[in-house]
This record gives sequence, structure tokens and C-alpha cells, in this order.
Amino acid sequence: MLFSYFDDSSDARREKYFAAGGLIGGEDQWFTFDLRWLDATRELKDPFRSTDCECNHGQFKDWSKTKCNALMDSLVSIIRFYRLSGFASIVPIDEYRQVFPSAEEFDPYYLAVTQTIINMGVLGYNLGHSMKLWFEDNNETSPTTLRIYQDLRRVKTWPPASRLSNIDFGGKELCPLQAADLVAREAFKHIDNLGVRPTRIPAKRMEDRLNFIVWNRETLEYLRDNGGPNNLELLTSWGDRGPVPQMKVFWRNF
Repeated sequence: MLFSYFDDSSDARREKYFAAGGLIGGEDQWFTFDLRWLDATRELKDPFRSTDCECNHGQFKDWSKTKCNALMDSLVSIIRFYRLSGFASIVPIDEYRQVFPSAEEFDPYYLAVTQTIINMGVLGYNLGHSMKLWFEDNNETSPTTLRIYQDLRRVKTWPPASRLSNIDFGGKELCPLQAADLVAREAFKHIDNLGVRPTRIPAKRMEDRLNFIVWNRETLEYLRDNGGPNNLELLTSWGDRGPVPQMKVFWRNF
């Protein structure tokens, strides 16, 4: 059995990118993960949130930048120690709305969620394991995320559907979802900073374990012209039936 945990990340106004990102590992990899994570975050009263730590907000407002950086370094070391793999799907919000002008607020995120679930199914299928997914619970998005998962499970032309064993939703009290928050944030920031700033230290340290996939104008237009985001048959067979536009892939490809 494989277990994967995912969170979302975006800018405050949801104008730049939506990322669905997180971590994947086997039962043995996750077995003692909580113990190390809780030990590293023992000074915190509330669950770790990557943005707050980076920006000295919330429970980190009285911390020095050096101390915040040290905590982030420790948490990245834990992720590396357990050899967890990271994945994120990233959708440019402005381009999505230009291609799909009637899109609702979270539609770019739901495309990222769809691609994330598809990739987890394919990963489980290729490795011969069942895949259980967790997403951070959100009253606004969890019902649609659940529906997407259920719809993908019913795609008869997609063999990896059989490897999706279950989906659950939880809060940040779950340590793996705190770690997923870190990866989702790094995915968003990596694309947002691209060509402007160097790769951030946490992403650089994990890049041999990360796979970030970024949609672009060409791939979004191809999706629009071939049934749109609800065409799950297209999304689950992307590239299997002939040439299609390519998304940008960063680092490791599962």
C-alpha cells in the first residue's frame, strides 16, 4: 500500500498559480514519520504551516529568521531521511481563465487535483501497489475533490483506476499534511520565482525526490479544444493516442 498526502498552495488573491502538491511513500516510510516531525516541531503550539514559517507570521512572529530557517531545514531533512517522493501539479490561473473564461474560482485548482489523482493512480499501477490519498479538508473544495476522485474511479478505459483504493480528508493536525503543505508551497514558489530568483533552498535540497508538472497555454488550449477539464478519458490517456502539447516538467519524472 502506498499513501499520498496533498495540500493546495496559491497566492493570497488567487491570481498567479494554483498548486496541488504533496508527498508519497510506502507504509514503512511513513511508519515513524510522525515521531520525528513532532520532535522537530515540539516548540510549536499549532500545526506547522510553511508560509507562516517563511514569513514570520502567526506562531512564528517572534521567531528570528535564522530560527525559522533552521526549522525548515530540519523538516526538509526529515522528508529526505524517509526518502519520500514529492509531486505537484501547477496551473497558471490567469491563462486558465483566458482559455476558460466562464471558469469558477477553484476550477484551476480542480484541474491540478485531477492531474494529481491521475498521477497517483498511474504510480500505483506501475509499481503494482494500491494508492490511498489524503487531501487537507476544505469546506469549499473537498466535496468537488471527492467527486473528481469518484469519477476517475469510474473511467472504464483507464486501468490505473483499480489502484486507487480510497480518498480521505484531514486537518493540519496530521503531520504528513503539514509536510504536504511544505511541498505545495515550494511548488508554487518555484514556478512563481522562475526566471526571477534562484531555486529556493528547500526545493533545491529535495529536487532529486520532486516532480513538478506545470500546465501552459498550449496544453490548456488543447484541453479546451478536446472536451475541456471534464473529459477524463482525455486526461487519463494524455499522450497515449498520438502527439499532444507537452507540459513543463521539473526534475524527477516518476
